[in-house]
Amino acid sequence: MTDSSAQPALRRALSFTGASAISTGLAFAAINFLGLGQLLTHVSGPMSWLAIVAGGLILLAVRSVFAELNGMHPTAAGIRLWLARAMPDKAALTITLTYMVAIVLVIAADAYIIGEALAYAFGNGRLIAVGYVAALLGLATWLNLRGIKLAGAAERIVTTVVVLATLVIGIIAIAHPGHPAHHAALGAGSSSSPIQALVLGIFVYTGFEWVTTNAEEVTEPRIIPRAMLVAVLVLAVSQSVFAVAMGATLDGASLGTAYPQLLVAQQALGHAGMLVMLVVTALTAVNTFNGGFVTLSRFMYAVAREGKLPRPLTRLNARAVPVVPVWLLGGACLVLAAVVAATGSFAALVSLAAALEMGIYAAAGYCVWRLRRREPEAARPYRLRGGVPLAAVLTVVFALLALLASVSVGPEISAVPLALLLGCAGLVAIYVWTCVPRLERREAEELAARRAARAAARKAAQR
Repeated sequence: MTDSSAQPALRRALSFTGASAISTGLAFAAINFLGLGQLLTHVSGPMSWLAIVAGGLILLAVRSVFAELNGMHPTAAGIRLWLARAMPDKAALTITLTYMVAIVLVIAADAYIIGEALAYAFGNGRLIAVGYVAALLGLATWLNLRGIKLAGAAERIVTTVVVLATLVIGIIAIAHPGHPAHHAALGAGSSSSPIQALVLGIFVYTGFEWVTTNAEEVTEPRIIPRAMLVAVLVLAVSQSVFAVAMGATLDGASLGTAYPQLLVAQQALGHAGMLVMLVVTALTAVNTFNGGFVTLSRFMYAVAREGKLPRPLTRLNARAVPVVPVWLLGGACLVLAAVVAATGSFAALVSLAAALEMGIYAAAGYCVWRLRRREPEAARPYRLRGGVPLAAVLTVVFALLALLASVSVGPEISAVPLALLLGCAGLVAIYVWTCVPRLERREAEELAARRAARAAARKAAQR
């Protein structure tokens, strides 16, 4: 265990609006448009909002689960802590780090999608697209290194612009869906699979709970649950409107591209509309990259502070930002985005991300059920209404949805997402079982040496 008293701490400077923007902006990513496109292969356009609203209602219960667990452990390592209290430590750490890897993969897939959209709009190749991605990742890295206050302010402005612009374009597209030839294609490709539509309806909220890792930086603890509530409501409305707009304007082939949102705007408003949506798409990059780095860097910092990741990850700069994790995330996301561009595997990553999100929701439900029994007297500022029975139901439902998402890519059955998931979990398990024990031994030795040095210094001072 590390001597945490000797380390600098994160700074409480994140407001309610900043936290709400981070929670909403993390979920409102460019990859969501691909998720909506896949959703429309399972349900017709006019009915697509039902899957998203149903997903939102279920996510309100998930929000209560995370609020209860975050209230019990309001730290940057909250997910890690409540998993460790509910199950064996190595299993908890494996799930935690796999979840962290998944977030990086989602950011990388999102980066690729944004690069493809920019390349489509300007007629560039994929090499130039990677250059666009590198510039946006560089901007997000710079914003993060300037401190949580600036990062939160940027997230607030960008999220507001992205949500409002998407709503306006979606409403115009529904009112003026464009060329009549596309109307005949409404509902084309629908496989009438309401369960898979529900999985994708839940997927568009992916990441709203990541704001719990900012628990040590919000000005008041109650901000986190309220921010998650705002995010679910905003996402339910904005994603529903745009899903219906996509169904009203695009055919099956257009829905399968990496930039369906540009085609919706182009269909409804012409070239100018496409350019506006391109700006919105680029801004979602700031949301995803900036917000993702804000949350994930704090999580890496907290796990390293515990001694489960290398100690250099705990280093803070003058603005209390975990500087090494931010740089690592920027570099890793750029490399992975280039890999996605080379393989064109973004659709499989959508399914992988959906499966992992369902999995972490199932794990969270299990933790509420387990900790209510194991620690009934523990302080719980927020409680899941429905208690243990609802927690058990959420655990089973999300476990089944995770399994379904891991063996499907769009309307097709595919084992690729499951293979990627098992590969990530396997690599993480190797790290947990081989590297972590060495880190723990080294931490224990260094802590003992520091204590011995302090004791020797006290004795010398008393002479």
